[in-house]
Amino acid sequence: MKRNLLAIMLIFVLLLSMIGCEESNKSNPNSDGEVNGVEELNLTIGVAPGPVTYPLAFMAEHSSGIDLRLWQGGEQLTSMITTKEVQLCSTPINNAILTYNKGLDIELLMVTVWGMLYIMSADDGLKTLDDLKGKEIAISGQGGIHDHIFRHLLMENGINPDTDLIITYMDMPEASSRLVTGDLKYAVLNEPHSSIVTLNAQKAGVTLYRGLDLTKEWAKLPGQENIRFPMAGIVVVKDELTTNKEYMSFVEEYFNASKWVNNNPDEIGPIVEKHVPWMKAVAVTESIKYARLEPQMATECQTEIEAFFKELSKNIDAKAFGGKLPDAGFYYQGK
Repeated sequence: MKRNLLAIMLIFVLLLSMIGCEESNKSNPNSDGEVNGVEELNLTIGVAPGPVTYPLAFMAEHSSGIDLRLWQGGEQLTSMITTKEVQLCSTPINNAILTYNKGLDIELLMVTVWGMLYIMSADDGLKTLDDLKGKEIAISGQGGIHDHIFRHLLMENGINPDTDLIITYMDMPEASSRLVTGDLKYAVLNEPHSSIVTLNAQKAGVTLYRGLDLTKEWAKLPGQENIRFPMAGIVVVKDELTTNKEYMSFVEEYFNASKWVNNNPDEIGPIVEKHVPWMKAVAVTESIKYARLEPQMATECQTEIEAFFKELSKNIDAKAFGGKLPDAGFYYQGK
């Protein structure tokens, strides 16, 4: 009787162990983008809506130690950094440079998302920037990075942005809405906005096209053939408590999560919506193939970042990103 009871207990323990292993294997992806066990991280991370946040949402879903804090607007971002509310923060690269040049205690850990700006239009005849002459096009943020990139591309293609076409400034949700109604014919949108407007247009019986991919237009510039433009990344908000080991553990998990995200667009949509309700699951899923989510350590792409901003500086005032390119201290190299 005792032997039978012991055997039953051993079988029960074995079953529990197998279940535990199976649940652990669901927690986070490995380097091949498959889901495996993960070291628990305890980090507060500032995030903004966009593809840079997709892997962070996945990590938060599978680690109770990941606390995501949504920021909207430069003032809130600055506040998070100066008060050290967060240990890490996602941000557009130009904002990161501007913040560093203001003297705030940050370093760029990685670039996560590369050029994802598209000219959206119902006009399937839009093939070149020259086709925009005489047209009205909407863009968000006068004097912002989208504006600077678009204007630079126009000028480098012999198009005067102030006289050869009409640039109207409006936020992306408004531009998206007016594209669907037909009140607007062209707009520069990033992800996931370009995917959102495409899906909303389909519901209204309207077909919208990604007429021009501005990343491909950038690659046509002399000397920029192999230069991607860095859109967003993650900065370290330096403090005395978080260690280099913790940052490197985060990097490993983020890289693995990104592979999983890129390989599982249908599954990541609901996870992102759960953690950042503004980003709807169907749009997140649709945006994956256009988002260029390709994380890379900042130290490995310093040359590319500098080449991009040097090119951009030909036509914009360097004050737009703090007056100068950042020095080597901007790129995280460990404590």
